[in-house]
Amino acid sequence: MDANKIREICLIRENPRFRRYPEYKESGVEFIGMIPAHWKKSRLKYESLVPVQYGLNINSDFYVEEGIRFIRTTDITDDGVLIDKGVYLKTESVEKIYLTQPNDFLISRSGTLGRVYLHQSDEEHTYGGYLVRFNFGCSIKSRFIFYFTKSRSFEHWITLNTIQSTIGNVNGQKYSNLEIFLPSLSEQRQIVKFLDRKTEQIDELIRIKERRMELLQEQRTALINQAVTKGLDPNVEMKPSGVEWIGEIPKHWEVRRNKRIFNERDDRSATGAEELLTVSHITGVSPRAKKKNVGMFLAETLEGYKHCSVGNLVINTMWAWMGALGISTFDGIVSPSYNVYQLNSSEYLPRYYDYLYRTPNHVKEIIRWSKGIWSSRWRLYPDAFFSMSAIVPPFGEQKQIVDFLEHKNKQIDELIAAEQRKIQLLQEYRQSLISEAATGKIDVRNEV
Repeated sequence: MDANKIREICLIRENPRFRRYPEYKESGVEFIGMIPAHWKKSRLKYESLVPVQYGLNINSDFYVEEGIRFIRTTDITDDGVLIDKGVYLKTESVEKIYLTQPNDFLISRSGTLGRVYLHQSDEEHTYGGYLVRFNFGCSIKSRFIFYFTKSRSFEHWITLNTIQSTIGNVNGQKYSNLEIFLPSLSEQRQIVKFLDRKTEQIDELIRIKERRMELLQEQRTALINQAVTKGLDPNVEMKPSGVEWIGEIPKHWEVRRNKRIFNERDDRSATGAEELLTVSHITGVSPRAKKKNVGMFLAETLEGYKHCSVGNLVINTMWAWMGALGISTFDGIVSPSYNVYQLNSSEYLPRYYDYLYRTPNHVKEIIRWSKGIWSSRWRLYPDAFFSMSAIVPPFGEQKQIVDFLEHKNKQIDELIAAEQRKIQLLQEYRQSLISEAATGKIDVRNEV
């Protein structure tokens, strides 16, 4: 265990070590191992007051804005919480048997396997066919089993019992036969109370670190905006730029239309063999093959795709209003629906314009110049792009700004990476603590 992990653990543990139970026995289940001698073996179906029940298979055409909330697997977070925004079905269209009851235990059988939502209110919901329902009749027992589903032992069980097809499946019968090991209800209450307290402490630490990361990103955005629009000299004499979104600029800087800075490029690939590039508001221009989970299909042939070279500005015409643009650091080809522009003079430093054009205020200006009836259909066409204005500092200052921002961005990236590592360690510790307590590897009865 490294020093960072030890420090994080010490922040949330009142005691550096937890004791073990005085006596253990073999569970008979390889991935659970030894359990406290007084814990009893059971199965989900023996603890549930109702037989396993599958949810409703409903087409999205039946979703409405008000009525009975319809819970889907995608509505449940990894922590078992319902997302705020959901979908609904007409109240009269849902049979009573499919309405949730207090302590209903919904677990996903397809897609993201093992995701659990524990319904602990009187509000009636219904649920989708990729979820199966149990009800353990008691909030404490339900919470204890809920915590077990967050353990490494349960993850291992999921792996062993997944039926592989197009997507993984664990059917309701397999869930029904899941072997669990339970202490007395009073001991379950102690374990649940302990885990509730400890996981909340860990979650609060994670929230603090996530907020720290958000502040660092905000700091980065403000730093970039200040540098590319005002320069690095806080004492420089300023003048009005004449452009609302830019505001004042250093007196010796210029503002020019994009048509004086860029030329449109529209030469096409004869073979489609070049590296395929894509553009997003997060990564700018990047190789398509290296991006994961991109929700699009490749064309059968890439012949006729547009050439793009290092230093070219590429704008995803359909998503420009989201900031999907950037200066490419790759040679390759891009979709014919994108627009490619090349700087027309050596007095323009590509990296400076990458920073400038991806600032929030510039993206707002893109929205103002885009055309379309709905926001999802807004397009930034070349005539509008060429009519937009951009800042032109002297080349030497462009380079100074870029060098400054590269240095600052490296520092911020390192700080964010450090926070991410700490969050990962906390998450690992959280799961380890749940795994050990929910399977009896540690005795927390006196830790409440």
